[in-house]
Amino acid sequence: MHRPTWVEIDISALRHNIEAIKKCVGTQVSIIGIIKADAYGHGDYEVCKVLQGHGIETMGIAILEEGVHLRTKGVQVPLLLLGGIFEDQIDAIIRYNLMPTVYDLGLAGALSKKARYFNRNVKVHVYVDTGMGSIGVRYHKTVEFVKALKVMPNIIIDGIYTHCSSSDEKDPSYTNLQIQRFKEVLSGLEEIKLHIPFRHMANSGAIIGHPDAYFNAVRPGLSLYGVYSAEEVSRDIRIKPVMSFKTKIVHIKGMEAGDVVGYGRTHRITKPSRIATIPMGYDDGYNRLHSNQGKVIIRGIKAPIVGRVCMDQCFVDVSSIRDASVGDEVVLYGSQGRETITVESVAKQLNTIPYEITCNVSNRVPRIYVNGK
Repeated sequence: MHRPTWVEIDISALRHNIEAIKKCVGTQVSIIGIIKADAYGHGDYEVCKVLQGHGIETMGIAILEEGVHLRTKGVQVPLLLLGGIFEDQIDAIIRYNLMPTVYDLGLAGALSKKARYFNRNVKVHVYVDTGMGSIGVRYHKTVEFVKALKVMPNIIIDGIYTHCSSSDEKDPSYTNLQIQRFKEVLSGLEEIKLHIPFRHMANSGAIIGHPDAYFNAVRPGLSLYGVYSAEEVSRDIRIKPVMSFKTKIVHIKGMEAGDVVGYGRTHRITKPSRIATIPMGYDDGYNRLHSNQGKVIIRGIKAPIVGRVCMDQCFVDVSSIRDASVGDEVVLYGSQGRETITVESVAKQLNTIPYEITCNVSNRVPRIYVNGK
């Protein structure tokens, strides 16, 4: 038994996407599965287990707490901590055997000192700023940084990486510039005989559109979940959506011309209508901007959201849907019959990015894991 508002996670689609990415990058390139932000709203532990089952051995997380959560759930694979860290988090990083990103020699020195104290070796990845402008060692200073890091006790440099800021744009010039800068860093390290095992750059956009960014590992995130980051990104990889967001009609009311619906009376009925209430709202992650403009699917027919989206409910005009009744399934994102509402189309309507749509589905919405239709 679960709440009649839920997210379905299609495991068969996730498996399909893993294999599609593997086919795209080839057998010589490792995959680091990005499961930060609760696997973009899909459930980090559950997704992690599927990725492990397909031979993906390293996962990417963003913050310390995500790593602690996964370790306490029994996950033992390497967890690459992609975000910045603070010195007072180092004890926990070592305790939970996380692989931090390093980008500051003072912080790296503190990590080395703590690792020696606990008699542990800590694997790290160096983050190179080739043009993202976030944390990271500036590309022209990276060789000297790595030389200094290499001699720090109890630190093992397992990887080096950078991040594409524009890989889903139609114009490839800036991504090509970042690729060239990263290649220069790697060449500089090779010249002084400093070989680092894992070298990675490509996110989902670069996996699809920039093979030169593969190096020997890639970091798929959104593509694992069957969503394209932008309209400009090629669809040749043929990934499948993993998430569907659903609820059920909880009430239907006949309303007359002149009646109003919802907070602020923003929708006025102009003719006899049937208005359905659905038990979900913006606290579930269904954006309030859907008010008076969103659509859902009921009985294979698209129907409009009317009135304002509330915290816990919203309203749908089902006047055109014959026999719509209490208990009918309502699809917010996903497919029903011949109709589909994609995450990408919702993001475009709200003038945002697909990442925000899936990540914003709240934790109070249960995730139901299914294997195909």
